[in-house]
Amino acid sequence: MGGVGLVHGQPVAAASYDLSVRGGTQSDRNQRKMAKLLYLAVEHRWPFVCFVDGGGARPDDPAPPPPIAVTPRGRFELYDGLAELNGWAPTVAIASGRSIDGHAGIAMLSDLVIATRTAEFGTQEGHFRGATEYAKSGDVDVLVDGEADAIAAARSYLALFVANDVPGAPAVGADTIADLIPENRRRPYDMRRVIEAFADADTVFELGAAWGRSMLTAVARLEGRTIGIFANQPKSPLAGAIDAAAADKASRFVELCDAYDYPLVSFVDNPGYMVGPQAEREGIARHHARPLAALHHRTVPLCSVQIRKAYGLGPYAMSGWGAARRVPELRLAWPSVESGGMSLEGAAYLVKRKEILAAATREEAMAIRNGYAERMRDAASGLRAGRSYQFDDIIMPADTRARISTMLRRVPRRRSPTKKHPIDPR
Repeated sequence: MGGVGLVHGQPVAAASYDLSVRGGTQSDRNQRKMAKLLYLAVEHRWPFVCFVDGGGARPDDPAPPPPIAVTPRGRFELYDGLAELNGWAPTVAIASGRSIDGHAGIAMLSDLVIATRTAEFGTQEGHFRGATEYAKSGDVDVLVDGEADAIAAARSYLALFVANDVPGAPAVGADTIADLIPENRRRPYDMRRVIEAFADADTVFELGAAWGRSMLTAVARLEGRTIGIFANQPKSPLAGAIDAAAADKASRFVELCDAYDYPLVSFVDNPGYMVGPQAEREGIARHHARPLAALHHRTVPLCSVQIRKAYGLGPYAMSGWGAARRVPELRLAWPSVESGGMSLEGAAYLVKRKEILAAATREEAMAIRNGYAERMRDAASGLRAGRSYQFDDIIMPADTRARISTMLRRVPRRRSPTKKHPIDPR
């Protein structure tokens, strides 16, 4: 079954397979309905929502007889219709039971997959994996407790696309955002709290929380305007370092926001890309380039905020190259920043290698390392970085929201009349 309704006053196409009819399997006739619905969605740029519980293709579905007239299909079939809609209008899949074979394919071709914790994806041969496992691999974007929560999540997500700019109020902790960062630079903190303090109150919609955990991605509002936020997560097991999964997560998110004309805001605090045997096995050499390319080709505004550390290629993955097709509209830093080609402690082992090796005790070696790191940290402090124009400005944390809001007011949202590009289908 399918039709067109209103979500927040704007048209949205929706479809669902009926589990009471042959287990919700796909037949020639119901696929014709889907084809027509997708044609309308593509033609009018309507978001498309599909409830994907069902048994896959119907094995004994008879071949249709030759038509007397042209069959009433749409211009696209199911899967190429989803691919055509990708990057043109949001597609959302909701799974609350079992999504088998072709139904799972619908989900994987959608921009956003929302699943209940009891949902499963699998095959007619009986091989299934739970939605929780799918979330860890990036195949499910949002996990919820029940179907009503899934519908509410879909409506919240679509509101960010279909609803015009609305009044927005600062979060309760907006003025005390600096208090979220420990004075001890070695102590981690939860970047989610920074994002929530920065964005409009109760508007943050996080994507992919269980996957690529050193990178956070969320759609939110800032003074009522929809924006995309991606940020390093110092509280993650990798302390915000970018591994292959985090690189993929960031690049796909940049593509999504660029396709739908959401300005981007990045919060930077990472020790660079992951290195070592495990990172190489995961393909970091190939995956590390993806956010760099996505940022190079973006067309939407980008404002970056460096909070603490940024080493190596890490800051480029979060804000693009210093000289490229596009550079950030606004590049800000807090006074607590430190930057370099590598960690300052790591640099000490290279620059002061002879002195460290010649040290009589471990304590003496550590003192040499830490002394060098502290001298370099002072040389690369936020104030000095601002004087050398490494950033557009060094600001107090509490001013972050106002500075970025002011810039974005000067760059209104421009909806592209044509499809810019597809979004990587995970």
